[in-house]
Amino acid sequence: MAEPSSSPRVLVLGATSLVGSHFVVYGGSGPVLVAGRQDPRRRGFPVEGFTRVDLGDEEAVRKLVRTTEATAVVNFVARTDVDGCESERPRRGDRPAHPDRGSAWVLNSELPRWLAEESASRDLFLLHLSTDFVFDGKAGPYSEEEPPSPLGPGLGWYGYTKGVGESPVAGLARKGKAAIVRISYPYRSGFEGKLDLARGLLMRLASGTLLPMYTDQEITPTWVPDVTDTLSALLVARRGGIYHVASPTVTTPYGFAEALIEEIGVGKGDLTGARLQDVQDPHRAPRPLHGGLRLHNVRRLGVRPTDYREGIRKLVAELGATPRRAGFPASPP
Repeated sequence: MAEPSSSPRVLVLGATSLVGSHFVVYGGSGPVLVAGRQDPRRRGFPVEGFTRVDLGDEEAVRKLVRTTEATAVVNFVARTDVDGCESERPRRGDRPAHPDRGSAWVLNSELPRWLAEESASRDLFLLHLSTDFVFDGKAGPYSEEEPPSPLGPGLGWYGYTKGVGESPVAGLARKGKAAIVRISYPYRSGFEGKLDLARGLLMRLASGTLLPMYTDQEITPTWVPDVTDTLSALLVARRGGIYHVASPTVTTPYGFAEALIEEIGVGKGDLTGARLQDVQDPHRAPRPLHGGLRLHNVRRLGVRPTDYREGIRKLVAELGATPRRAGFPASPP
């Protein structure tokens, strides 16, 4: 049986993602092995080894975990295009008949099950990243004890598949052999692969294409370095359970944008509001209206979650004073 270690060897899946890349570069929790389609060593990431694997291939994933030299597995993999996921939603039932390897069902629901089953067979500690989108947004913000919502008109296919993927990991978490870390609208100061809530706003401010921001949607944005700190602490302690990492203060997309604009000092003349409740688009996935996360367990790890206003100050300080100085293009990609 593997013992807790101050320097566990970690197998990371999804190492080039928005959150995963920050963990790999700044985690400092031990030697990192990476598996997937993209070799992060080409970007200069401090990785000990890389295995090219199709993470939608069940047998390949199971073999990877059975043969790894790691003592822990961290899964950042997910299909996160919320509206793209919605297009995969079955017309009937809650299971697709023939899902593609790169589909939300395979990557968000099946992959975590494969990892949970194989990790349990080898006593590897499993960390799994999830989202507040597993809740339908009727009664948020949500605590760690709240179970994911059942599939229905208020819950998108992305959130449902992530909730299904949590189930086998939660079984291990109750035994102290795995942990689920839920986040909400993650943002950070630098990442080339994908825009987030904050940097997307900065880009649109720079280009004069700022969209109306929702005034009625409750969110608790997550400062990504807090996730890295949480995962590192969990790995060292080998502590199971469910942990929420997010702003302890609830805001709205409009409130977040207002605070960001105020911090960079460009004036909010282009900022306008809209109501999520007024959006009627059958091709668009539902968003949790009263979403967000309540925090309790993470504080026991010694992690102090970053309030969104503090996160904005940190982000602006790291990027520069204005969106143009931050290096964003003159028009959206």
